[in-house]
Amino acid sequence: MRKNSGKNYTEPHHLVPMAFSEQFNVSLDVEENIVSLCSNCHNQIHYGADADKLIEKLYEERKDALASVGIIITLEQLLSMYGY
Repeated sequence: MRKNSGKNYTEPHHLVPMAFSEQFNVSLDVEENIVSLCSNCHNQIHYGADADKLIEKLYEERKDALASVGIIITLEQLLSMYGY
């Protein structure tokens, strides 16, 4: 919740990181590649131990949507982008 308003909020995150755009023939900056995370999960993906479990969960939920826009990637490839 936001401190000043008490409203819930989320943070956008590109599941397939934009830093790897050159590896794809399509844009990674599309809705299908953007997940909405609470700040704790967003920090977990970037800085936390065991982030691979969260990445795997998000991948399983999004792999068909990613493929529908031409972002073809395996879980292993995605995890390697995050250093796993």
